[in-house]
Amino acid sequence: MKSQIAALAAAGVLIAQAAYAGQCGHVYCWGAVAIGENGAWGWSHSHYSEQNAINALQSECKGKCDNVHTFYNTCGAIAKAPAGNWGFGVGASQESAEYSALAYCAQYGDGCSVQVWSCSP
Repeated sequence: MKSQIAALAAAGVLIAQAAYAGQCGHVYCWGAVAIGENGAWGWSHSHYSEQNAINALQSECKGKCDNVHTFYNTCGAIAKAPAGNWGFGVGASQESAEYSALAYCAQYGDGCSVQVWSCSP
């Protein structure tokens, strides 16, 4: 009887841990978005650490991205205008992250458009 109770308790702990983890299987599902000179851009998602998300992104950017932003268990986006102003935003969906980035960018000038986005829920 004690072994059955112990087994049920262990199963309950595992279920609770799975429910606590993000959709990517980690507690924090890190992602990153970035832009750089000459139109460089990159993104990453579903990493177990912030540094891994940045490393994956820099690999995609070939080291040319210098405007890097991280997030976890959400979506992130960067918008940029021809004049060089930019904005970063986060949100529960791609659309809300893009809207937030565009709104931030528009505070500093016109003609903003989304350059890159990623979701890591």
